[in-house]
Amino acid sequence: MKEILQKIKPSKQEEKKLRDISNELISKIKERVKKLDSRIEVKLVGSCSRNTWLRYEKDLDIFLLFPREYSKKELEKVVENIGKEILEKLQKKYAEHPYVKGEFKGYDVELVPCYLIESPRNMVSSVDRTPFHDRFVRENIKGKEDEVRILKQFLKGISCYGAESKVEGFSGYLCELLIIKYGSFLNVLENATRWKFGEVVQFGDLSKKKLRRKFPNSPLIFVDPVDENRNVASALSEEKFARFVYAAKEYLRNPKYTFFFPKKRKKCKRDVISKFKKRGTEIFAIIFEKPDILDDILYPQLRKTIKRLKKALKEREFIVEGSFFSVSDRKVAIYFELRSSKLPKAKLHLGPFVSSSHEERFLRKYKSYDKKLTEPFIIGKRWAIILERKYRDVRIFISDILKKGNGIPTHIMEAIRKKFEVKLNEEAILDEFLEDLLQYFDPRFPWEN
Repeated sequence: MKEILQKIKPSKQEEKKLRDISNELISKIKERVKKLDSRIEVKLVGSCSRNTWLRYEKDLDIFLLFPREYSKKELEKVVENIGKEILEKLQKKYAEHPYVKGEFKGYDVELVPCYLIESPRNMVSSVDRTPFHDRFVRENIKGKEDEVRILKQFLKGISCYGAESKVEGFSGYLCELLIIKYGSFLNVLENATRWKFGEVVQFGDLSKKKLRRKFPNSPLIFVDPVDENRNVASALSEEKFARFVYAAKEYLRNPKYTFFFPKKRKKCKRDVISKFKKRGTEIFAIIFEKPDILDDILYPQLRKTIKRLKKALKEREFIVEGSFFSVSDRKVAIYFELRSSKLPKAKLHLGPFVSSSHEERFLRKYKSYDKKLTEPFIIGKRWAIILERKYRDVRIFISDILKKGNGIPTHIMEAIRKKFEVKLNEEAILDEFLEDLLQYFDPRFPWEN
């Protein structure tokens, strides 16, 4: 553990530098806020406030707490104006409240407005809870900060750290709560080895049965100690939950440095093609320009797109073996692995039962049907007919589906309408998506690299 901590724990000089810069930044913000309203409070929150930050993280989260009579528009305007005066490379971001992001002396800074409230019960939006999170952790984490750092790095190493939509993993706050609950990194892992889907963790004694009903699709339920109506682990996907549980078992059985710092895999196009060919399947990719939207919007929309297209493929009897998407700096690729990209011309279509009320209509419909390959006949108790498929080639089918756009999320459809390509097999194995292609065709865990 000492070797891990040496790499991730900030040095005394780094701690002092962060403290000095954050104090300077807060002082500058306070100067400007004071002129407007002395009741507005300015607070550093997050891992830097709680001293659980990792040495390569340079993020400062500054919250401005406004009296309740301010409108959301006023909050937005004040924060934006302060950001323009103090920060470089300013960007406006949108959550429940708009906030600004920029840089100050080499540190990434977020200025977030929220309301000054007495209790989370009075919150207007979810960000109003954050100062209460900060207070709870600061009051309970003393002496365990390094344990949080080790847990965070472990989760980073197994690709499970971050509550953002791109990752669907464990947030920093959830890591801190796990350490407060169980006392140490190793105790967290020991407990995790016994977790089942729908696991409930809490500081109180609320009914587990009721909590599972309240959060029915959550693999892990960790009741927020400042708001019992919130699950801190709500962003965690089933896959990342399962990976963490397995990684905990594996680490306790055989602790290795690579759980924290996995080796990078060599990306070789020839190897990816070789692994693909061994499967005896086919792949196709839908490739289009990356939409200019936040990742927290892009990634859920890509998952919905895959779900929609997978359903459409199955309805047309293309057998889907797997799917994933890959995002580069400029482009997006949605991949499907199929048993075959082509289907036979003939399709068996089952009709109604013989002597049923629908029999006459079925026979009348298909008597003059121009896409039939046979006349109606009987299989067992039912009428049947062999029809000619409308779509035999997946590229033609997918191109038609994308042109119609039914059920595809807005931002993805807008990007596809501008331009898209459908590439098949080796043509679909492109350099900019090699990392994700390699992971798909050779799905080893990071610590196994």
